[in-house]
Amino acid sequence: MSKPRTSGSVKSRATSTSKSEANKSEKQVTANESESAVAVGEQASQPTVTIDGKEYTLESLGQQGREQLQNLRVTDQELQRLQDQLAITQTARNTYARILAEVTKSVTPVK
Repeated sequence: MSKPRTSGSVKSRATSTSKSEANKSEKQVTANESESAVAVGEQASQPTVTIDGKEYTLESLGQQGREQLQNLRVTDQELQRLQDQLAITQTARNTYARILAEVTKSVTPVK
């Protein structure tokens, strides 16, 4: 039976408009999976997730908990994609503004 991969780090993000409120309600969630070899007779460690400083096995979360963890991962990936897109867009805007400033140096203003 294949176990779900659980590497990386996931954080839920608050939708509050206040940054301080968002920081207070932000939950830290991380997932780890042991990649080490297991000697004969030893049990393999189960994948775990840390939520608010407490460690849980993925299995103990049940189907609903694992689905919500997956939802957090997908949401965080989308947030990262949007932040990357915003950075690209901001860079383009800054370039356009710089070029426009250069163009206006050779143009006489009307006022």
